[in-house]
Amino acid sequence: MPTRKPQGNGLVLALLRSPAHRLLSGMTIELSYTGRRSGRQFTLPVQYAREGERLLVAVQDPAAKAWWRNFRTPQEVTVRLRGKPRQGTASVVGPDDPAWDEDRRLYEARWKRLGGRVSGPMVQITLH
Repeated sequence: MPTRKPQGNGLVLALLRSPAHRLLSGMTIELSYTGRRSGRQFTLPVQYAREGERLLVAVQDPAAKAWWRNFRTPQEVTVRLRGKPRQGTASVVGPDDPAWDEDRRLYEARWKRLGGRVSGPMVQITLH
């Protein structure tokens, strides 16, 4: 089944898969998952913060985006991290979740320009 790529992300994904991935690998991962309703494979680049074997992705404009809703129930994913594919489990951490404050602090520590502006759900990926 072919992988669907949101428009405009093809160049970023190509770079993440190339030997030049180092240009983006410190800030962007390739996230691949299966749509919960369609069963189709999706791949998109997302900005992340890392703590050990945990990756955090803040959902930008969650009301207008749907991809993150696939992880309301934990789901297996593949990420391309620093040029290498890794397996993990992704799940949504919402503002009402006890882990959200710590996840938000970690994300904002990595992305200082977002300090105080992360207010919506986050996707937490635990690598295997």
